[in-house]
Amino acid sequence: MNELILIEAAGSNYDIGYRVGKSARTLILRSIDSYRKSLLNEGWKGSWILPDGYFEAAYEAFPHFVEELQGMADGSGASFNDLFFLNALEEALEIKPPSACSTVGVSSPSGVWLGHNEDWYADNADAVVVIYGRPKGKPSFISVTSAPFLSAVGMNEAGLAQGVNSLTSIDCRAGVPRMFAARAVLESESISEAIKAATPANRAGGYNFLLAHADGEIGNLETSACAEMYMPAEKLVYHTNHYTNPLLKHLGKEINEHSLTRYRRLEELGKILPKDPGHIQDLSLILCDHKNRPLSICRHAEEQKGNDGTIFSVIFNLKLFKTWVAVGNPCDNIYNEVKK
Repeated sequence: MNELILIEAAGSNYDIGYRVGKSARTLILRSIDSYRKSLLNEGWKGSWILPDGYFEAAYEAFPHFVEELQGMADGSGASFNDLFFLNALEEALEIKPPSACSTVGVSSPSGVWLGHNEDWYADNADAVVVIYGRPKGKPSFISVTSAPFLSAVGMNEAGLAQGVNSLTSIDCRAGVPRMFAARAVLESESISEAIKAATPANRAGGYNFLLAHADGEIGNLETSACAEMYMPAEKLVYHTNHYTNPLLKHLGKEINEHSLTRYRRLEELGKILPKDPGHIQDLSLILCDHKNRPLSICRHAEEQKGNDGTIFSVIFNLKLFKTWVAVGNPCDNIYNEVKK
């Protein structure tokens, strides 16, 4: 069983970043070395200094999150430039990042649930941390992430939760790295606020933000650098890594077979989901699913062509503000409840 590492941090954004950096120092420094090796193996030979436009846009839109990242650098002893580069990885690299992540949201009489499998560089399974953040003047949040990155997948005490899915569009440009927009969503108290936070005007690219709120609202927000569309759902919503809204499909690059296969399987599993899911087992059965291997929802690195797989799986109960996390593949590891 992989260990669950919980980091509690409070205060200003810099304070939170510093605490995370200090607590996860070994994981952060080890991850930076791991990324250098992985990216070289994938053909990246450029510097880790981003072209003009990324830092400036991030600072203009979200200066407090730049300060949070600076705190992580100071706390860990890592280079700020290295951490900023990694937090803009999907924008900066000429190589293609993994087709990553599967997310499902459920709104039922007994509660609102969000489940997410984080598919990423498999080496980063050893750097997974849970952050319980209590920012000054903002809702407290719980986020599961890999140590070098800002918080993204998570839930806050205002009842808002998100799962983040990578998308690749043809309109990418220099601008606000999408990780900063994802971090901003965790400050939101409603889905309407989350949509605004996720779509700064000068953004570099887009994610799908699967959004859920304890009041019962759920839906997908698909974004690119220049366009966005929110699609509300009633009882069930899911997403993988391609545009599904007909008005945005023209912005997407060729649909990855892995993404399409997982999406269709989520659709199948949604049809047999209990009418009133009330236990984490109802979502864990979906997130542990192995049909269509190696193109399954639970993604095993040894079966993939590249160095990617499911590095953690998380389930949120929004009404109870409870979180369960399995580090690594959920089929092989226990979902442990986060004890705050």
